[in-house]
Amino acid sequence: MKTYLAFLLLFAFACPFVRAQSLPLNDGEVWENIYLEKNITKRLLVRLNEEGRVVNNATNPNFAYLDIGLNYKLNKHIHLSLAYVLTEKQQKTETFTTRHQAYATITLRKKLFQFMFNNRSMIQWQVQDVYSSATGKFPEYYFRNKVSITYEKQFRFQPYVAEEVYCYLNQPYVHWQYKFNRVRYFAGIYYHPNMINEFEIYYLFENNFNQVNISPNKVAINPQNNYILGLGYAHTF
Repeated sequence: MKTYLAFLLLFAFACPFVRAQSLPLNDGEVWENIYLEKNITKRLLVRLNEEGRVVNNATNPNFAYLDIGLNYKLNKHIHLSLAYVLTEKQQKTETFTTRHQAYATITLRKKLFQFMFNNRSMIQWQVQDVYSSATGKFPEYYFRNKVSITYEKQFRFQPYVAEEVYCYLNQPYVHWQYKFNRVRYFAGIYYHPNMINEFEIYYLFENNFNQVNISPNKVAINPQNNYILGLGYAHTF
């Protein structure tokens, strides 16, 4: 497992050096997240996750999703999950697009000294504007990989860093020169006032280096950098 984690770390940090050749746009954003979970058995739990985003230099709420899923603990080193996500996103025309997503994940966990290493691999399926778009019934498939390291010497305060990369497995209406199109870097801290509540604050740099912009006449690659302040709350029932 150590060799596997080392390979994925090298793979993740190498991906951002694949770039489209356009000048990037920049935006400041604020994201909020509320995560609720309920244990069904010692190994199985059901969860509900809500997230909202305020974009355009934190002036315009334009994105929200609701994530409903199950987590299963195979053992202390391997965790599995399955979920459905309903997403609403505002377009530049100020209309909203509806996206349906489903995903499955496997997370590998290993503790070394006071550090917890996690590698989460995800396969994500998505359709958008099913009844209002000519391409709405054609699904997109993503592979997403997130590596995180959390310092767990203290229970109450636990800082962490993480990186996530996105890779298209299938994009039915766009031909990509590069399959990788997004990378995210996180630095944050968890605060646990007790065993059932958790607060989180983090900074996230998101580089959309192969971002697509589809219009009736053309498909353009418009890279964008997002500088994000994130706030989260989690509760276990």
